[in-house]
Amino acid sequence: MNSNYRSVKLEPKQAFKMAKTIHLALLAGQCLFAGVVLFLGKQSAAGPANDNQFIIIAAVLCVVAFAVGNLVYKQVIAAAVNKQTLTEKMAGYMSALIVKFALIEGASLFSIVSFLLTGNYFFLGIAAVMVVYFFTLRPNLDKAAEELGLTYEEKLEIEN
Repeated sequence: MNSNYRSVKLEPKQAFKMAKTIHLALLAGQCLFAGVVLFLGKQSAAGPANDNQFIIIAAVLCVVAFAVGNLVYKQVIAAAVNKQTLTEKMAGYMSALIVKFALIEGASLFSIVSFLLTGNYFFLGIAAVMVVYFFTLRPNLDKAAEELGLTYEEKLEIEN
């Protein structure tokens, strides 16, 4: 089978810049969605719903997203450290970040949707905690260099 598909390999500097852009876009999406839902929630005349099951699911989902996100992140980073080239290391770093971002964002969005369905502000509190945690995950070159075991030259290649 002849395929014209070729994987795109980003230069390390581009990959790091893209990681920061993805983080910002996902963070903005969560905040905007929460704002819209909060606005709609104030407009809604729906009464309180039975939200016990949503509270349990949201709490468990947040804990699982945090734990699994950190576990997968550490495993993928550990594999990326052993790569030979900086491009391969950065590809592993991007993969680790995207998985972690997706898990945290999913838990946050579930909490926001739960607020929309129930009107219970507790869910917005959970979402706010997840958004603040998500904000702390912003890619940082010094942290990435430490986690990936980058040499000074490799770090300079990303910076310049």
